[in-house]
Amino acid sequence: MGLWDDLNAEYLDEMIGSVLESYADEVMNAVNQTTDQAAKELRSAIAKDAPVETGKQKRSWKITKERKGLENMAIVHSTDYRKVHLLENGHLTRDGVTRTKALNYVGKNADKVLSEFPDRIAEAVRAVS
Repeated sequence: MGLWDDLNAEYLDEMIGSVLESYADEVMNAVNQTTDQAAKELRSAIAKDAPVETGKQKRSWKITKERKGLENMAIVHSTDYRKVHLLENGHLTRDGVTRTKALNYVGKNADKVLSEFPDRIAEAVRAVS
């Protein structure tokens, strides 16, 4: 191969690399947006189904985002996690004999959003051109 072929090969390598890098950035942005949107939907669904005695339980749900390299996480959690555990699973009452009814308002919403999540990610990646 001559010098001209070497230059064309280097140019081709650079062009392919830049196109793939651009595509990877667009895919990561689409995945991050889909993750953030799913987390917001989960937070609002849990807050909607939360028990309303004082409204404190509805307002306690937050989203914490953690991004480490390629890993993107959105953690939906309550600031009043002890109460959430008792409401979600039920607990003994003061008399020590009867139990309260488990509400399962977190689990059912999490199952719904998480079951749809892989399809939403796949759709977002397909939409990247």
